[in-house]
Amino acid sequence: MSSSTMPAAAAKSTRVASLRLRRIDPWSAMKTGFVFAIGLGIMYVIASLLLFSFASATGVFDSFNTTFSELSGSEGPFTFGFSTVLTVSLVFAVVEVVVTTLMFAVIAMLYNASAAVSGGVAVKLAED
Repeated sequence: MSSSTMPAAAAKSTRVASLRLRRIDPWSAMKTGFVFAIGLGIMYVIASLLLFSFASATGVFDSFNTTFSELSGSEGPFTFGFSTVLTVSLVFAVVEVVVTTLMFAVIAMLYNASAAVSGGVAVKLAED
């Protein structure tokens, strides 16, 4: 150990800042929520198409239709195709984007109302 090295505690002086989050801008939260919702919508569409493709390729719908036809004597209920699944999943994705975007703005407003009463969230930031 050389004489020029200092103890680890003395060599690092950590600065700490205490901050309080008192307000979230609803417009900023809405924009962030929109980007988040677009990502979720894209994942939803891709997942539903992959699940439909997998179920169709493995014959799940054909097997269910055959069983349903044998039991009831009428044609099975699963007669939709890839385009129908794509359309329905896109409609649900658009609804999800709108609802999630609005939800982010409402949550920001609710936080602002509760932060006015409680003072907000205290955060400590430390430098490494």
